[in-house]
Order: sequence, then structure tokens, then C-alpha cells
Amino acid sequence: MKTSDEFQQTVYGYWAKRFGCDRDDFDHPGTLMIRDDELNGTGKFYLYHIDKMSVARIDPSLSKQMGLPDGHDSASVSLSANGFKSLAREDYRVDVENTLLDYFLDSRDFVFFSARGNFTARQLNPEIDNAHLLSLYNVCTEDELDAAAIYVDEPDPVIYGLFDEEKLVAYASHRYWDEVIADIGVLIHPGYRGRGLGKAVVSALCEWCISNDIVPMYRVFTGNIHSCRIPAALGFKQLVVIDTLKVIKERDAA
Repeated sequence: MKTSDEFQQTVYGYWAKRFGCDRDDFDHPGTLMIRDDELNGTGKFYLYHIDKMSVARIDPSLSKQMGLPDGHDSASVSLSANGFKSLAREDYRVDVENTLLDYFLDSRDFVFFSARGNFTARQLNPEIDNAHLLSLYNVCTEDELDAAAIYVDEPDPVIYGLFDEEKLVAYASHRYWDEVIADIGVLIHPGYRGRGLGKAVVSALCEWCISNDIVPMYRVFTGNIHSCRIPAALGFKQLVVIDTLKVIKERDAA
């Protein structure tokens, strides 16, 4: 089991490695501006709020047009979506397309949850349990599979299922971030929703993560109120917020 200091180092250390900054940078206000070639020509701007600091990944062509600086400005405030809007010239419109919340679980805060009823939870083997998995996938929509980041031909390394007798009714799995963080996806049978099975199956997966010294992570859009209840019930804490912004020249938007 990780100590709270080890938990903090794992979470913030991951983001520091990703953005090429120091873990201690997140302890102070400021903004790191990164021109990301992968976003070139998209007009996109990703704004990460990590502890007290902001990190901005921005379309390089947009950054040049708007005269935005590169690098880390530790003397400035941490840039917000509204703050970025105030930087834009009058001929630019800035829309927030969506906001993602990243919740992380410190093992010391974990609250185990068990579903009411005669449900059993166990780890699944994609080869042995393929029929069970397909039976659940087939009653869910493509959008639901996409939201859970389930790729039928590429199963995640760790999968837990909740069974009603022999019927798989709830699924939780994770894919690794640098082998230290478990990004969790959840899928519930349409006929069993609203019964707390999402919390129960994620709880079982979290037990595995904690036993194997992996930090569980749960990512959800702000508008998905039902899904937000899962990490909140199990003791997760919201540590990172990611805004996706689209910047459009008004004359191009007409």
C-alpha cells in the first residue's frame, strides 16, 4: 500500500514527466504553455488544471497568430478557460467544447462498496470468458462501448466482472499509464442500471489495484452526473481538470 506521499508522487510525477516539468511546479501558481505539433491547424487548446498550476497544449499556428508565449511563466496566475478568453483578440471566439475530470484514489481513502443482492465479482480472463464478455458487449451501444473505451479485439490487461448467477451484468477494466496508474472504464448491462453495480464492480477492481500498488484513476465528463457518483462514493479525489477549447476566427465562423 502506498503512503500518501508516494501517492502524490505517483500522480503528479506522471504529469510532470508527461509535460517535461518538475513535480514541485504543481505546488505553485503559474502556466506552462506548450505548442503541440499534433494540434497544428486544429484551432484546439487543451488546458490542464493540475493542483495550483495550469498547463496549456495549444495549436502552434493558433499560438503564433495570438502571440502567446512559450514555456513556463511561474510569475503569472494559473490560466483558466475564462482567462484564456480574455487573452483572445476581438476577432476570435473561444468555445469550451467539454471538460474532463480526473479522479485518483489514495488507498487510505478507499471506501469499499458491495452491491445488494446475490451478485458475485471476479477477475475475468478474456480468452476463457470471451462468451460472457461478448454477451454484455452485444446488448450495449457503440457509443456506450466507446465511452468505456472498450476495444473488443484489444482487451484491457485487468478486467473485473459482476455476475448475476452466470450472467455478466457489470464490467470494469483498466489500461495502464506508465505501469503506475490504472485508467478505469465501466460498462453496465442496460437491464441492471441504477442498482449501484458500477460502484460495486469498480470497487472490486480498485481492491486489485491497491493490492498491486497501482493508483486507480477515473476519468469522466462533467455532464455525466451518474458516472461522477462512482468515484465520489469510493473515496476518489478530483485532482486534475481538463478543458478542451476551440478557438475560431469570427470571420471564419460565419
